[in-house]
Amino acid sequence: MESISIRRNITVMADSDIMKAMDITEQIASEMGFLPRDCLFLRLATEEACTNAYEYCQKTNQLPFEVFWKCGKENLIIGVKQHGKKFDITRKDEVNKGLRGRGLQLITHIVDDVYIEQKGNNVLFYMCKYKAH
Repeated sequence: MESISIRRNITVMADSDIMKAMDITEQIASEMGFLPRDCLFLRLATEEACTNAYEYCQKTNQLPFEVFWKCGKENLIIGVKQHGKKFDITRKDEVNKGLRGRGLQLITHIVDDVYIEQKGNNVLFYMCKYKAH
């Protein structure tokens, strides 16, 4: 089994921290050798996941939340840990024309795998992207 270690983590208290998380994602992905296009899309996935968590935590008075990065030899996992309950995420190919709800749909098309787990009062949202060869 390949070794995966937490490379970095940050606590998000304000929307300016979301920009920091996006920068960290892009930096780690670039250092790992992801293609520039993938680095940009991973940055976008980070923004969407963090914005969703920030809006939920702000609305429910449960800020802050955490973002962390785990690096494997061939993959990058971006995780978001927040207070709350597990939610459903399903990849859909139809276009969402509503005002909300496109972020999770976008994430499922950017990364290779998405999974969610409940740990006590926290929900952990993981996004995994494998390097192209």
